Amino acid sequence: MNENIKILDCTLRDGGYVNDWNFGEKTIKAISSKLAEAGIEIVECGFLTQTKTSDKNKSIFNSIEEINNTLVAGRKKTSFACMINYGEYNIDDIPAYVSSGVDTIRVAFHKKDLVESLNFCEKIKAKGYKTFVQPMVTDSYSDTELNLLIEKANAFKPYALYMVDSFGTMRKEEVLSLYKLLDENLDKEIAIGFHSHNNLQLSFSNSQELIEAKSSRELIIDSSVFGMGRGAGNLCTELLTLYLNENFGKKYQLLPILEIIDDYLNPIFIKSPWGYSVPYYIASVNHCHPNYASYLVDKQTLNVKAINAVLSQIPADKKQLYDKKMIESLYIQHQERAVNDSESKKIIAEKLRDREVLILAPGQSLKKYQDKITAYISAHKPIVWAINFIPAEYNADIFFINNMKRFASDSVLKQETKGKTVVLTSNISDADKNFIQIDYQSYINPLYDELDNAGIMLLRFLKSIGQKKITIAGYDGFTINPHENYYSDEMMNAVSAETIRKRNDSVSEQLKELSSEIQIEFLTPSLYL
Repeated sequence: MNENIKILDCTLRDGGYVNDWNFGEKTIKAISSKLAEAGIEIVECGFLTQTKTSDKNKSIFNSIEEINNTLVAGRKKTSFACMINYGEYNIDDIPAYVSSGVDTIRVAFHKKDLVESLNFCEKIKAKGYKTFVQPMVTDSYSDTELNLLIEKANAFKPYALYMVDSFGTMRKEEVLSLYKLLDENLDKEIAIGFHSHNNLQLSFSNSQELIEAKSSRELIIDSSVFGMGRGAGNLCTELLTLYLNENFGKKYQLLPILEIIDDYLNPIFIKSPWGYSVPYYIASVNHCHPNYASYLVDKQTLNVKAINAVLSQIPADKKQLYDKKMIESLYIQHQERAVNDSESKKIIAEKLRDREVLILAPGQSLKKYQDKITAYISAHKPIVWAINFIPAEYNADIFFINNMKRFASDSVLKQETKGKTVVLTSNISDADKNFIQIDYQSYINPLYDELDNAGIMLLRFLKSIGQKKITIAGYDGFTINPHENYYSDEMMNAVSAETIRKRNDSVSEQLKELSSEIQIEFLTPSLYL
């Protein structure tokens, strides 16, 4: 049983992946202060980097001095840390430690940079800082690579060497085996740290196994308040402190930690939730970067089966480092099923001959402006299109469906559209032969983040068959409140604030482009305008 245990809280650093590190200046100071008040031994204040511009409202810093300016007096026994991703900071710009402020620097690096990173760490130690060595995806190291890591660490004796479960894939046996190897071969003065992610909900149990291990070596366990972190998140500080208080006689103050959740993190969680989910579980099972799962989940077009199929196609050498272009290409390949839609275009063009077109997108404004929309339909007698849903208050003439997830999971959508004109994009492979299919690839634009937005795809299709004027209702755009985004809560999906911003911007740009070629009029308000 290891009684020489410390906690490193990484809320302001790892948690920053959720909100782009934009906690706000006062919140950054409050969180670090309350963690110190709680008795947390090491508080990580954020990233030290020269690749991004610093901002007093973000836990991203360009200098040690900037970090020190966020710290409050009276820290007692708390150490303050920052992290450097190897390659993002010039060693000559790090000042010597002067007995106050940040005293700990963590260096995270990929296996390919092992030797250079450890040389960098040695120089940091020479400047007087406690130096933490963070080999990302440590479970991917071979025995030879681990031995080299240990040999290099023993040569200059950093404060700590970490086991990093980057993708949350490690089981108890793997964690204990790696710990045993490090414990038996590392210099006894070097602490062992453990940083985990909660993709399989094993962060807490794996940490308990390490704490129960028989060793007198200092053990540092990473956690974040409320488990705040990218994707599935991290071990919860509030759970770890309670466990150590109850079982090891620790005296952490729990109230300040709970106040952080109540006062500062709950509002962020509502806007940009994190935590265990099936897609992040699948990412872990496929041993790949969680951002791949995030990309596919945010598309909101693929079911779990399809997400797993795409993730399984990621090449082994691309799994650890997130490659947006690569996952976007795999997504398009998965969606792509080429069809010759020339006959389909003729059929739809004939149906629209000399008729106005009204598109109904599934926004809440369809209900709020029902009288206006109904009056328009009565006066203009348009062909009414419904996108990926069945509007109860309106009679749709044609249904346009490009969302495999919605089509596959919504039996009502399948049943209620039978016998009616239904246009499906060719990514939907299990289509009834009576449906009209159009070529998915022809109506997307990979240059945009929102490359296959249903409304944009339909507009492109209508333009291709010569429609000159199109009226739209219910194409509202997205807000951070998922309850405000759809005609029905059954269609609701929660995504991050950053994803919402990118989505709205991307659709707006494409609408401007299309508006130069066809006349587009909105019956209802839209954030895209």
